[in-house]
Amino acid sequence: MSEINNLINQVKSFFSLDHVYFDTPEYVKFHDELLNFIFSNHCDQTEEWKIISENLVYKSTQFMSRQEANVILVELNKLKCYVLSRENDPLFRYLHPQIAQATQKLYLEDNFTNASENAFKEIASRVRKLFVIIKPDEQPPNNDYPLMTTVFSDKNPMIEFCDRTNVSGKNTQLGYMLMLAGAMSALRNPNAHSNDNKITKEDCNRQLIFASMLMYKIDEAVKYSGISE
Repeated sequence: MSEINNLINQVKSFFSLDHVYFDTPEYVKFHDELLNFIFSNHCDQTEEWKIISENLVYKSTQFMSRQEANVILVELNKLKCYVLSRENDPLFRYLHPQIAQATQKLYLEDNFTNASENAFKEIASRVRKLFVIIKPDEQPPNNDYPLMTTVFSDKNPMIEFCDRTNVSGKNTQLGYMLMLAGAMSALRNPNAHSNDNKITKEDCNRQLIFASMLMYKIDEAVKYSGISE
């Protein structure tokens, strides 16, 4: 929490400066620390970050207006609320930041079925983007099950979880491919698998933890495979 409080205070300090340019030392420090916070907390896919980035200074001839600084302050405070609620909720302390971002609002509204669905949609969306990064001239599979078996194939994977030159590595690749593909088949659309159309809070908790485990393994695989997202 101290990180984002520090960022908020830095923006407030800009109001005492005549102009904040691209190379103003205070802005350079803020920009570097902001990027570190955003990406280390997996906030780069949030609407708040989208708005913040639109109001940053990117050109040497440009300076930050008071209106732009105010917009950044508002969005940083929204991110602060998000981070604070995540830290204070026992469940959300353990969730992958992207899963938390995709599910928290629905979960807190007791909309557990859609929260669970969003978690696995978030995984599918990320894997689809990774496919496009690796093979920009090809279209990823429309169905999420073959998407997982293609990207994380145990025979010819686009993304590897670990060294596959030994039996243990081959089994690891196969196991996580099957878990991801199975999650897309069994959990991606809970409304299609139940006459009741609803899951309990306890079931949702378990599914969000499972989705987070898978997302963290994707983090590891992306790093191991040397892919830049």
